Amino acid sequence: MKKLRIKTDRILGISAMIISILTLAIFIYQTDIMRVQSKLSVKPRLDFTTNEGGNDSIVYLQQVLQNKGLGPAIIDSIYFNYQGKYYPLNIEKLLKEQAPKTLEYGYLSQHATLGKGSTLLPGEEQSIFTYKIPEKHLDSLLNYLDISLEGDSPFPIEVIYTSIYEDERWKVYDNKSEPVKLD
Repeated sequence: MKKLRIKTDRILGISAMIISILTLAIFIYQTDIMRVQSKLSVKPRLDFTTNEGGNDSIVYLQQVLQNKGLGPAIIDSIYFNYQGKYYPLNIEKLLKEQAPKTLEYGYLSQHATLGKGSTLLPGEEQSIFTYKIPEKHLDSLLNYLDISLEGDSPFPIEVIYTSIYEDERWKVYDNKSEPVKLD
């Protein structure tokens, strides 16, 4: 019967290999954690705000798109979704074509045209439109559009955007509070 004898240099060699394999596994795990942290550190989060105000004779309604995230938001697409149809982000053209009386009751004092590739930096906000109306016409406008000041926008906006990594996409609506991640 032969005696099994293990030499110390073999034990040291096998131990070094096991330690190297464990070190490699830990390195791969840490790299994955750093990748996730890096993506989260530049994650955008778009949100809408509707502002209402005015003085004794003029009321204004303003729709604002804000980036409340940590990184820039790159817009993939932005549309009005009016009665199930998509329209480019041009409120003046939409009102003329779909709700012409709104321009008889009041007027647009400002409107934006954002498009594919537009970027909103962290903390930046972009006014989509500001609509001003004499207070005496407010009830007529609300009846015409069949809305209330506390209700949803009559012209919902849909935005699809990405982060600078462009591997994750989100969709946000002006009447929903949280962005939805797209696959």
